[in-house]
Amino acid sequence: MLKVDETRCVGCGLCVYFCPTDALRAWGVCRITREDCNECLACVDYCPVDALQQAATGQN
Repeated sequence: MLKVDETRCVGCGLCVYFCPTDALRAWGVCRITREDCNECLACVDYCPVDALQQAATGQN
């Protein structure tokens, strides 16, 4: 599961541009459309401020 740190996001839109499934929107800050996201992590790789992170699943 991906999460957005809204305090870090600058709304640059690079995550939206590089998302292959069009699962992101940037209206001020990045928003993830969960049903479309396949967690390929392209957005994480291209975020210049590290505002996107893969959240822990809680499994050990």
